[in-house]
Amino acid sequence: MANLLVLLYYSRHLDKPIYGTYQNFWIQLSFLYPLACFGIHAIITTYSVSTILKLAKGIKKTQYLLYTLWLVALSALFAWLQMSLGIGFLLPFIFMLTFSVGIIFESFLIVARNFKILSSVNIIYAITYLYIHKYVLDHGFSFYSLFIYLFALNLTRILIYTVAIGVNIKKHKDEGHEEFRTVPEIRKLWIHLGFYDVLQTLSNWIDKFMVSILLTSSLSAIYFNGTQNIPFLPLILNAAGSSVLMQMNKVKEADERASLLQLMNRSTRFLSNIVFPLFFFLIFFRYELFNILLPGYAASVPIFFIALFMLPFRAYSFITVFQKLHQGHISNIGAMGELILACSLMYPLYLWLGLPGVMLSFIISSYSQGVYYFYHMSRLLNTKAYNLVPVANLTVKIIVYGLLFFITHFVVTSFLGDRIGLFIGIALMAATIIVSMFIDIISAKNVNATQATA
Repeated sequence: MANLLVLLYYSRHLDKPIYGTYQNFWIQLSFLYPLACFGIHAIITTYSVSTILKLAKGIKKTQYLLYTLWLVALSALFAWLQMSLGIGFLLPFIFMLTFSVGIIFESFLIVARNFKILSSVNIIYAITYLYIHKYVLDHGFSFYSLFIYLFALNLTRILIYTVAIGVNIKKHKDEGHEEFRTVPEIRKLWIHLGFYDVLQTLSNWIDKFMVSILLTSSLSAIYFNGTQNIPFLPLILNAAGSSVLMQMNKVKEADERASLLQLMNRSTRFLSNIVFPLFFFLIFFRYELFNILLPGYAASVPIFFIALFMLPFRAYSFITVFQKLHQGHISNIGAMGELILACSLMYPLYLWLGLPGVMLSFIISSYSQGVYYFYHMSRLLNTKAYNLVPVANLTVKIIVYGLLFFITHFVVTSFLGDRIGLFIGIALMAATIIVSMFIDIISAKNVNATQATA
């Protein structure tokens, strides 16, 4: 949400070239930091705290040193890419370093269930992040002032996380719940997760990264605003996947597949209450949204429209099943295939449709990847593909939400202005999410009560 507010504020108050240059910093950071983490943050969320601590003790000093050198090398590459900003080499170097370490630390605290620290720190971080951006713009905008303040903010968060991790190590050291996996098995999963994370990063950011390098800053700004992720949605989807893995930690191996299938269906049912209303609201109110919030970026709307079709695809955490069943090679093959297909379609579709064609190449490749994943998940869980999702539940929601937002948009745009119509659309979306979530929660409680009675 903080990123979205900055995007809206800076889009209005900075010229397109300067705004594009600012966003290029974050694009290149987002492209490189998963390479720096290389799946460490993902492998951490797979196991219990005691298992993670046991693994950390088994890592040799030379291996820690090699990883440090890897982190330093990528931070140096990022710093080199930012030389045109005029902020020197050291600032972007240490910025990348602290940002990557913060991602790893945060993953550990999530597994340790230290949610009070995580919530309070990130709320304060977001508020301070917003204040820094406004303060720098109001007092003579400069990239150096902005990023030196943001670096200090990153460093403060890491120091707090370090203290919290020290407390949690003592607290969870002897908790039990260790998974008895062999070192080669864990190493193989880590490599697969790291490779998959890199591939996902390439898939999510290579288009923005290439545009930031090959095209002008103004075109980069238009493309970035059109392909902007919904700020809170990736966090919710990742949290849902992590939640399934954490609940599976205490499930017996004999019940693993049945429990995983049940949890994935339940997760999808609840996530659809957020994803589908949001999808239909944005589809039908996209022009009103850009006219009110980003009036200088009408050229981003066609790109935004195509990018929205990624939302329904994101309502299902494919990687969770492969991660839990130690079948990381399947997710890697799918991710590699998606990336190759997207890159092969990118240039022809760009020549045909311009910048919207670049986004369309990734929509086509993502849905192709989904077919591949559903096939392998049904094989691993010994079930039909249609059992992997609550088909009836999702079908009803798609029909009801689609008609609801189509009719509402038609009525409000026929009789009311853009601003009032947009507010009505937002209110309808919020009400739909709340009501749908409430209905599914009641339904789930009734099912659990019936099962308990039986």
